[in-house]
Amino acid sequence: MLPIAIFSLYTWIFPTQNGKVAIVTGGTKGIGYQTVKHLARLGMHVIIAGNNENDGQEAVRKLKEETLTGKVEFLYCDLASMKSIRQFVQQFRAKNCPLHVLVNNGCTAQMVETNWGGGQSLYVLLKSCASLEVEAGVMLVPERKTEDGFEEHFGLNYLGHFLLTNLLLDTLKQSGTHSHNARIITVSSATHYVGKLHLNDLQSRCSYSSHGAYAQSKLALVLFTYRLQHLLTANGSHVTANVVDPGVVNTELYKHVFWVVKVVKWMTAWLFFKTPEEGASTTIYAAVSPELEGAGGCYLYNEERTKSADVAYDEELQRRLWTESCKMVGISDEASRLP
Repeated sequence: MLPIAIFSLYTWIFPTQNGKVAIVTGGTKGIGYQTVKHLARLGMHVIIAGNNENDGQEAVRKLKEETLTGKVEFLYCDLASMKSIRQFVQQFRAKNCPLHVLVNNGCTAQMVETNWGGGQSLYVLLKSCASLEVEAGVMLVPERKTEDGFEEHFGLNYLGHFLLTNLLLDTLKQSGTHSHNARIITVSSATHYVGKLHLNDLQSRCSYSSHGAYAQSKLALVLFTYRLQHLLTANGSHVTANVVDPGVVNTELYKHVFWVVKVVKWMTAWLFFKTPEEGASTTIYAAVSPELEGAGGCYLYNEERTKSADVAYDEELQRRLWTESCKMVGISDEASRLP
């Protein structure tokens, strides 16, 4: 397997992707930016979906300079807004182009709670942490809602990507072939291992905890991916869905945590963290590696298949989350007619 530390030196080991089209959410910074850069270098036409026009256009300018290709563009998409997501999909469809790769690159990070002083909470970074992509998700924010009334972690990190994926499924199905499946890659994190899905309180109304809400959104992404792959297989679609854990990545992680943690991060980043480029390696592997042709329903870490949390394999929980998610975002649950 390709050593992560030297990934950037060996992008040539993957086949060229000329003529293929990809969408990457949150692609203006961090691992999202690095994902876009490497896919573009392989010849893909990459569309960045993000919620900051200025950051988006600046990222496009830099990417064109770094990749020497004009096959990168930005389209506005606020994943916290169901209306904005639908408008983005309409804009994309108007281009009349195929879609071979969709990267749901959301915010991913893990903290654990320990005691600090007189009973206060300190979130200490663990080796199993992941990265934060501020543009495509949120982490540990105070209790607040999206414009559609969803709890922000669940609405932005999970429901936004759920709706986006479903609205793009037809195009993905039309673009995939027997020998070259279209691919959906969803970025979660090791935080899902401690997450609990509260189907009767997905909005965390009864008892709000920022880290509990965040972990639930990461678990939901894994459950969603597994259910999606089941449905794609049942339909005989030439599309695969996999979920990625990027590992410990040094990006804009600490907007809503205590100052002590920021100091710890500054002191230990050189020892524990991957660079954004290294963190993007598994996402890129999932998007283009011939080893994963036709393989779906995998949890990938360090470019290898590994086991996710036991609860993520609960098929009944996957089905119930899918059905409830369809109701929440206002789409028909065609899956109800399938096994």
